[in-house]
Amino acid sequence: MSTPSAPLKRSRVPSTSKRELAVALACGLALLVAIGFGIWTLGFHKFEPPTNLLSGQIVEKKASGLKETEINVGSKGLRESVADSGYSFMIRVAAENRVYEVPVSKSIYQSKRVGDIQSFIRPPSEQH
Repeated sequence: MSTPSAPLKRSRVPSTSKRELAVALACGLALLVAIGFGIWTLGFHKFEPPTNLLSGQIVEKKASGLKETEINVGSKGLRESVADSGYSFMIRVAAENRVYEVPVSKSIYQSKRVGDIQSFIRPPSEQH
């Protein structure tokens, strides 16, 4: 049989002073104010339009009829697929006083008309 061991002596933690309590509350309040200020300032950027997204009016539709052949190499051998890639719009962006040529898929090409508004991402060479 085992003999009972003597109970461990408990140590008491001294109580905190009013000064320590005030410092802890001030630090907590400062942290909450900093978080609130960050959320408040980030809220202003939410309504700014992205600078790399442009919108303009379609002034011309181009269809060259070219098809792109894609060859995939995989474990099951070669696989070939054909995609219609010869469709594009000439889009005039009034804010920049410029016309962009934007490649589009066949479905978008068929659904839009000259005079419609189209959004697109700025070309990679001009992105900020």
